[in-house]
Amino acid sequence: MEMSLKHHIVDLERCGPVSCYLQGDLEKQREDVVFLTVHDVGCTYLGWYDFVMNEAMDDIRKRAMFIHVALPGQEPGAEDLPDEFQFPKMKHLGLNLVSILDHLRIPRVVGLGDGAGANIITRFGMSHPNRVHGIVTINNSATRLGATRFMERLKMKIQKIKPEDSKSVNKKNVAKFAEAYKKRTEILPDLNKRINFDVLLIAGVKSKYVEDTKIIHKEMAPGLCSMIKVEDVDHPLSETPARVAEAVLLFSQGIGLMPSLVRRCSRQGSTEGHESYSDGRKKSLSSDREKELMDPSLKHHIVNLEKCGPVSVFIQGDLEKQKDGVVFLTVHDVGSSYLSWRDFVMDTSMEDIRKRASFVHVAIPGQEPGASDLQKNFVFPTMKDLGLNLVSILDYLRIPQVVGLGDGAGANIITRFGMCHPARVHGVFTINSTAQHNLGRFMEKLKEKMKATALDGKLFLNEKNVSKFAEAFKKRTEILPELNKKINFDFLLMAGIKSKYVEDTEMIHKEMAPGLCSMIIVEDVSEPLTETPGRVSEAVLLFCQGMGLMPSIPRKFSRHGSLISQDSGYGERI
Repeated sequence: MEMSLKHHIVDLERCGPVSCYLQGDLEKQREDVVFLTVHDVGCTYLGWYDFVMNEAMDDIRKRAMFIHVALPGQEPGAEDLPDEFQFPKMKHLGLNLVSILDHLRIPRVVGLGDGAGANIITRFGMSHPNRVHGIVTINNSATRLGATRFMERLKMKIQKIKPEDSKSVNKKNVAKFAEAYKKRTEILPDLNKRINFDVLLIAGVKSKYVEDTKIIHKEMAPGLCSMIKVEDVDHPLSETPARVAEAVLLFSQGIGLMPSLVRRCSRQGSTEGHESYSDGRKKSLSSDREKELMDPSLKHHIVNLEKCGPVSVFIQGDLEKQKDGVVFLTVHDVGSSYLSWRDFVMDTSMEDIRKRASFVHVAIPGQEPGASDLQKNFVFPTMKDLGLNLVSILDYLRIPQVVGLGDGAGANIITRFGMCHPARVHGVFTINSTAQHNLGRFMEKLKEKMKATALDGKLFLNEKNVSKFAEAFKKRTEILPELNKKINFDFLLMAGIKSKYVEDTEMIHKEMAPGLCSMIIVEDVSEPLTETPGRVSEAVLLFCQGMGLMPSIPRKFSRHGSLISQDSGYGERI
């Protein structure tokens, strides 16, 4: 036994005596952050102990304590369990782990489980949801169908066990654990019914448990569960502890724990949400020019969107403080970048809103300033797929609802997002939205934008990548016939009177249900976002307050001129 661990034996109903090892100062941390760990078949509690001792866990280790559960007979160097010993069922272990918390007088824990331990810690959370802050599982299994796969994996583990190693496990005892695990009951049908806390699923891409992880993720309620797949490894806990440590910290901070810790990016490579990164996008995201042009005041995250690949998001404001307040999700136009929304938010007219909200700026693939060329074989995501899968950003950042803001092509994308996930938006505000295909007008506008961009080195965009975005936007499917059926939230349309998009805006407004949609035409401009930010900020505040958000901010009238507003067909100047 490691000298730094305190050993307790706790008797669990229907399971017998179970050893647990305490790493850290229980008296100091009992009311703070406590992790409860459960190991895999063929492993011991030392797998989790070694992980906690990794340098990547230094900061967490200083501020938390860990209770490592050693399942019966699985301690290093354990003697044979008696022949008549009935190994406890997974459901009984999951149900009765709570006795360890009671014995140590610990109110709540963050659960950590690996392999079979992931299944057990999930059952514990399902049985005692009020005793967990949340759970993180690695290589979790969703069904009992993978018995062959499980035995293959177990044989490989057992082959690595050296009898002379003092840390080795008893093979006979491992076989008893394995047999009990194979006979476990299903939990998949009950996941959504019994889990009301945050869950993070981690899987090694080479582990063959990615499919199981996807099944679990799909079964869970949106907003509660996130999934991370770790590239190039089978067993993340032992092969890439720095990546797991990074994910554990991010997860803990997402549920309000250890907020003062600074997140360290793993040097071993990236962790990724939801799907694998393509080689082409990896190269694009690592552009030196792009890093040089990043605003250091923004927090940068990379979130993998299904069917879209990795997408950069930039956080402006304190997301931890505002997560349950007002969060805006922005999407930029073709020929622009996320900086157009960043600059708008920094305008003096947005000062009051900026102090009370946070902004999540989406950078469409390859559209970051200074981005490298997207690979020739890179298939640009469709507008439909982008709109559908932006929700993964909210899930990753644990944001329940947003106000959507979109400009040009971004207006089309954010509208699709709202249509696909109406429960995740307070409302949507679009600028120069398009109702139908008009290739000539679109290409004309794009050429003007690119010409203006070329004159400003700071906002340099990769023209090849912009062309791919433009091509995908040109091929978008129609949404006009579906608007009235799928939108049940507040919607504000804005268009510059010189933009040639007034007609499209009117068509969308006409299609929407009366009372849900309003329209504002801004006089004398083509691009309201960049030409008249004061008018746009005034409209954003008016829109938000109409939905009951930020009621304490006094409305300031823009000095730049008037807005023409239409609601359900009636026009007035405001």
